[in-house]
Amino acid sequence: MKKIFRAFGLLAACLFLAGTLQAGDVKNVIWIIGDGMGPEAMGFFMQGVRYGGLKDYPESVSHLERFMQGAQWGLFFNNTYDTVVTDSAAAGTQMATGHLSRPESVGVDYNGQSVENLLELARKQGKAVGVISDAYVTDATPAAFTAHVKNRSEKREIARQMIDFGPEVILGGGMKYFSTGENKKLLREAKKKGYRVAANKKELAAVKSGKVLGLFAEESLPMSVEMHRYLNVPTLTEQTQKAVELLSKNENGFVLIVEAGKIDWAAHSNDAGAWFYEMKTLDNLLGYVQAYADKNGETLVYLNADHDTGLGAFAYRHLGKQKAMKKTAQGEVLYGGDVDYASFATFRQLEKQQSSLYYLEMELKQMPADQLTPEYLQKRLSEALGEEVDIAEFENLTDVSGLFKQINESRGLVWATMNHSSAPILSAAYGPQADEFTGVYHNTDILPRFKQALGWSEK
Repeated sequence: MKKIFRAFGLLAACLFLAGTLQAGDVKNVIWIIGDGMGPEAMGFFMQGVRYGGLKDYPESVSHLERFMQGAQWGLFFNNTYDTVVTDSAAAGTQMATGHLSRPESVGVDYNGQSVENLLELARKQGKAVGVISDAYVTDATPAAFTAHVKNRSEKREIARQMIDFGPEVILGGGMKYFSTGENKKLLREAKKKGYRVAANKKELAAVKSGKVLGLFAEESLPMSVEMHRYLNVPTLTEQTQKAVELLSKNENGFVLIVEAGKIDWAAHSNDAGAWFYEMKTLDNLLGYVQAYADKNGETLVYLNADHDTGLGAFAYRHLGKQKAMKKTAQGEVLYGGDVDYASFATFRQLEKQQSSLYYLEMELKQMPADQLTPEYLQKRLSEALGEEVDIAEFENLTDVSGLFKQINESRGLVWATMNHSSAPILSAAYGPQADEFTGVYHNTDILPRFKQALGWSEK
C-alpha cells in the first residue's frame, strides 16, 4: 500500500512539473491600451477615488487600483527609430510588431516594409482575434494591429484591409470609413464574408455567434462625459463583454485588443473633467476584465498606454490677498498665508461635469462676439460643469481659450503641454505569465514577451 501511495505521489509530482513547464501556454490575451494614459493620469484617477469622497465609489477604491495591486508592473520607453517623442501610429506599430517605426506609420517598419503583428501571429496559431476602440476602429492604435499603410490618414484603406484580414470582432466608431467614397460597398462585402453589422446597443446584443462588425458612430464614439446622452451606444465594457462572449467560443483561445482611445483626446484639450471620465470608462472596463480573468484562469490581461499626453497634475500656487481671503471665507485651508495646495473637493467638482469643455470651447468660438455676454457664458459654463459658475471670478471673458485655462488654474490644475510627451509609460500584467512584463524595457520588447507568455517562441 505504501508503494502505491509513493507511486501516486511521484505521478502527481510529475504532473505538477509538467504543468509548470507548460505554463507559457496562456490561452487568452486581453490587451487594454489607454491612449495617452501617462502615469500621471493613472495616479490622478486612483488618488481621486481614494480621497475625493466620490459618490460612484463609496468604498474609495477604484478597479484600477485593485488591478494594479494584483498585477506585475513594468516601465517602458516608446521612442521611435529616429524621434524621442512618438505618435499613436508609430507607438501602436512598435507594440504590435516588435519593430521600430516612424511617426504616422501603421504596420510598417522604419523602412516602410510591412511587418507581422500580434493578431496575425495569433491567427496562425488558430486563435480568434478582435479589436475594439471607443474612438473609431480605423484610428492609429487599432489600425496598427489590423493594417499596413504608410500613413495613418489612409483610413478607408485601413478599413478595407481590416475587413480583408477579418478579425472575428471589430467594434467601435468609424462607420463613414466603411460606407462612403470608394468604400461605399464595403459593408456589403463584409456581410458576404460573414460579418453581422451592428449600429447600436440593441443590434450588438442580438449577435450570439459568428463575426461582428459594430460601428456605432460615423466617426468617434461620444466622449465619456457625454455618454449619458447616447443611451443607444454600447459602452466600452459592453463591447468588451460581447467580444469575449463571441471570441471565447474558439477552443484555441483568443487575443483581444481594447483601446480606451479618448483619454488622449481629453488630455489634448487639457479638460480635467473629461480626462477623469475617460479614466472612469477604463476603470469600469478593468472591473469586468479582472473578474473574467480570475474566473477563467487562462487569461493574461495586459494594461498599458501607447504614450503620454498632457502631463497634467495638481500644483500648489500663491494667491493674491483678495483671492486668499475669499477662499478662506469659503472654508478652504490655506498655508503660509496665501498658498493653495489644492483640494480633494476638486474631484467632486470633476465628477459633476456634464459636457466636454473642448466641444463647448469650439461652440463658443464660432458664436458672434455680441452674443457672448457674461450671462450667456455663465449659463453655458454652469451647464457644462454641472454646478453654478461665478463668471465674475474670471478675467477677459472675450478670450475663450484663456477662460478655460483660468478654470483649470482656479482648481490648482496645471498642464505642461497640449501634446504628447516622452514620459516613460507604466505597464501592468495580470494573470498567468504576468511576470514576463516586469522590469524596464522598450515597446518593441512587448511582442516578444507576449510570444514567450503564449508559448510561441523562446526568449
